[in-house]
Amino acid sequence: MSSEGPMARNVLGARGMTTDTFEGVATPAWTIRPEQPLDLDQIHDLHREAFGRRDEAELVDAIRSGPDFIPELSLVAAAADGSVLGHVLVSRIGFEEEEYAIRGDVLSLAPLAVLPPHTGRGIASALTAEALAEADRRAEPFVFVLGSPAFYARFGFMAAIDHDIEGPYGGAGRAFQVRPRPSGPVPVAGTVFYPRMFEQLGAG
Repeated sequence: MSSEGPMARNVLGARGMTTDTFEGVATPAWTIRPEQPLDLDQIHDLHREAFGRRDEAELVDAIRSGPDFIPELSLVAAAADGSVLGHVLVSRIGFEEEEYAIRGDVLSLAPLAVLPPHTGRGIASALTAEALAEADRRAEPFVFVLGSPAFYARFGFMAAIDHDIEGPYGGAGRAFQVRPRPSGPVPVAGTVFYPRMFEQLGAG
């Protein structure tokens, strides 16, 4: 579904955020780029190792094979030898504004993972910053995430509950977060709808 109609007229903002916002990330020994076919097995194994289960790996595979996959928003941190050290996926989900009762597209950042031996090197922060910079070039007004408020607040995320936004992870409290596009309007009250493939996680 496109973001045409009242939703588009009321909550679309202008792009303003770039990776330059996060100058604290040191020059890495890896580069961030969109995933390539040769990366897919490594991405699957990375999520299994990082989360200690197969759910997130299978979620990535399911999203990739569905209509809500956005190739340019599946990013890897790759070493010079092609090893995938980290991965982030941003895909389309649904959002219905309370005032207009019309559903449009928004984005979900999930999952984000770094191989355990490479945590603490700024890879997760760099992947998140690059994914959001790319997302800001798009029309979807909001990005949602379920994760640590201390980590994601640095990127402009705020508690969804503070904006009367409901969804399947409302029980997560302030860990269920929303980020509007920079220079755009604040989030509006409504309901987030995730594809059924997310149900296996119990997390978004």
